[in-house]
Parts: sequence; structure tokens; C-alpha cells
Amino acid sequence: MSAVVRPRFFALVALALCGFVVIGFARTYYLRSLFNLPPLRGLLHLHGIVFTAWLAVFIAQTRLVAAGRMDLHRRLGLASIALVVLVIVLGVATAVDSGIRTPIRRTGLTGAQGTIVPLTSIALFTLFVSAALWFRRRAALHKRLMVLAMIAALTPATARLIAFAGLREHAMFVQLAVLTMFVAWCFLADWRSSGRVHPVFVVGGLAIVVSWPLRWWVARTEWWTAIGNWIVS
Repeated sequence: MSAVVRPRFFALVALALCGFVVIGFARTYYLRSLFNLPPLRGLLHLHGIVFTAWLAVFIAQTRLVAAGRMDLHRRLGLASIALVVLVIVLGVATAVDSGIRTPIRRTGLTGAQGTIVPLTSIALFTLFVSAALWFRRRAALHKRLMVLAMIAALTPATARLIAFAGLREHAMFVQLAVLTMFVAWCFLADWRSSGRVHPVFVVGGLAIVVSWPLRWWVARTEWWTAIGNWIVS
């Protein structure tokens, strides 16, 4: 039973996560030419290209596992390490650039204070991907860590959907709801397949969910404001 359910879940969740990102960035990136928007700056366009490549690799990896091509899965994984590094570096650069160009956000945070939101997502993404590479020979850990990395990276796409829907006043709650929904799906999939939730999903999933309200609290502290000002300076 588990041999059937688990591969199906990881293939489905990969498509759902990547699809969510594409939908979130559809108006501001993928279908940008259809809307009356100013030209995209080079840094943002490069970031979009690199992260889109990462989405393609992520889906391809789940398909290779489902097809039993573990040899190609391992080769592609090692070959994509450079892509992961680019995703992280460009993510940090984009977060800092946004902090500089957005003095005051509609959430009430200054650009400097708000840098904690994307930087936390990038930090979690880096942590989960690094751990997944470290445990690449332990499939149960590896695949769950990779899913958690993608969940941690959903914040920017969710922010675009929030802006499009005019829900900026409820941004914190919508972001939290999206993250909780995907984490809960992971919990449910494990529970249905084995009667228990894997500790990686428990610890990692809760870390992602709890980090969201913590970011908003920390962002307003004096010590983070000082750090944020230093980052954007």
C-alpha cells in the first residue's frame, strides 16, 4: 500500500507546489506581457529564469523517482547543485534590492524591517536543501526535506496572489494559511500511508509555520530594525 501512495503523493505535491508558484507569478512575470506593467529589471528577470529552472528540475526529479530511474535522479541532483546556489544568491540579492526600493510596505513595515520575511524563507530553503543533499542516500529523509524546501519558498508567490486579490491587510493570516495547508497535506499523506507522521515533516513543517508569525514579531524589534537598516545600507 505505502509503495503506491507515497510516490503518488510526492509527485502530486511537487506539481501542486510548482503550479502554485507559477500561478502566483503569472501576472507579474510569466504573463507580464499581457498586462500594462513596466519593464522588469534585469536582477528580477534573472531571478525568475533561475527559479523557473529550479521548478523544472524539482518536477523532473519526482518523475525520475516515480519511473524508477534513480541513476538519472542522482546525476541530475548533483548537477543541479550550482543551480541551487544561484537560487539562493539571487534570492538574497532580490530580497535586499526590494528592501532598498520599498521604503514603507503596506503591512506597515519599513523596507529594512521587511527584509526578514524573504530572508527567513531563503534561510529555511537553504537549510532544507542542504540537509536533503546531506541525506541524499536516505530516501525517506531526502524527499521530505526537498518538499519542505519548496513549501518554505512559497512566500513570494503567495504575496503576489495576496496583492492581486486585494488582501494585503490580511497578508499575515493568508500566508500562514497557505503554509499550514501544504504542511497539513504532508502530515495527512504520511498518516494515511503509514499511520504516523515522519519526524522530518513534524519538525520541519512546524518550523515553517511557526516562523511566519515570528517574522512579523521580530521585524518590529529594535535589534532587527538595526540589522535591517544595515542590510539595506
